[in-house]
Amino acid sequence: MKKKIAKSMPVERFEEVLYNMDDIKKQEKAAIEEQYWQAIEKEASSIVENEGKGGQLDPKAVIASAQENLLSKSPLHRTLQLCEAAICRATEIVEDYTAENTKRAYEGDLRYWEAWRKANGIQSDEQYKKEHIILFILQHIELMPGDIDDWLVSKGYKAKKGPHRLSTIKRRLVSLSRHLQMKKQPNPISDADIGTFLQTLTKKHGKGKAWHTALTKDFLNDILETFQEDTLIDKRDAALIFFGFSSGGRRRSEISSARFEDLKSVGDGYTYTIPKSKTDQAGDGREVPILGRAAILLRNWLNAGNIKDGFIFRSVTKGNMVQEKRLSDIDVNRIVKKRAKMAGYDESQFGAHSLRSGFVTESGRQNKPLGDTMALSGHNNVPTVMGYYQAGNVINNSAARLVD
Repeated sequence: MKKKIAKSMPVERFEEVLYNMDDIKKQEKAAIEEQYWQAIEKEASSIVENEGKGGQLDPKAVIASAQENLLSKSPLHRTLQLCEAAICRATEIVEDYTAENTKRAYEGDLRYWEAWRKANGIQSDEQYKKEHIILFILQHIELMPGDIDDWLVSKGYKAKKGPHRLSTIKRRLVSLSRHLQMKKQPNPISDADIGTFLQTLTKKHGKGKAWHTALTKDFLNDILETFQEDTLIDKRDAALIFFGFSSGGRRRSEISSARFEDLKSVGDGYTYTIPKSKTDQAGDGREVPILGRAAILLRNWLNAGNIKDGFIFRSVTKGNMVQEKRLSDIDVNRIVKKRAKMAGYDESQFGAHSLRSGFVTESGRQNKPLGDTMALSGHNNVPTVMGYYQAGNVINNSAARLVD
């Protein structure tokens, strides 16, 4: 009867709960599942015996009734029901507190996978296989057919033609792997051959992460020269860039979401309370200072834009009107690139992250205490911040002038 039930009733959710109970050993899981099936069969037989006289009963309806009866009177199945509700609530909480950019990247990756499958003639309902994963990696590292590449770009799934960075490929693999695990579907990405293949590619191509040039003080001084027209856009862009840098190298999402209500005037400058960030998902908040040149540029923008509440950095129309709509994090990235280009630099080498890496690198150059630097940047991981800090601090190495 077990096979018939498996085909006719929706027990998948209960099995999902069973196999998510990590504190139960494999043998115990099997015993609980067997107990579950035995109870279902017994209850179903009782329903058939009591209600099946004089007519044919729908097997699905019988199993559904058996399940409902068990949930109402069996501690075991009541526990399973509660576990299921707990898992659903935990999923909601995780989704609520996952950084917005991370969720957007994850969802975008899944859309990209579906588009790529379609372009390669793989049915959307076909399970992922190891050969699909290998083909995906190969196409995106070096062998993408021209017609597929053209289609993905024309439909907006790829920004430009050509291979992915290895870091982008790995991120898309992680997103798909997470999705398959959540759906309890076979996950070929966990195959040892895929791991070996990626390790080999990493050795051949490097880690593949594109590091934008750190926007240090010398670059900032050159960019400052691009704000000559004294327009609202000039004042906004100047305030945005120096706010992002001087407050500790803010992430572009933090700049985009900055609000006037979190700004407090203190002497000649400001303090700004960051309500929530990637490393502060609980939203405890922390204050950072906006001082000196950054404070002057910010005040000029607030006054010129007549901003007294709401978002600090907003859209400006061609008619020089400040809108209520805030700039997106993509806009922040675009502004940094635009100003770098106007200053005579290759815009492809800069991005919004240049503000963050630039702040830490400049701190290293000026030999500022690492603790003070991390207090403003909000980095929780010392190895991460040390990479930028040491790059800037290298010019202060006392052993560099041994022959002088």
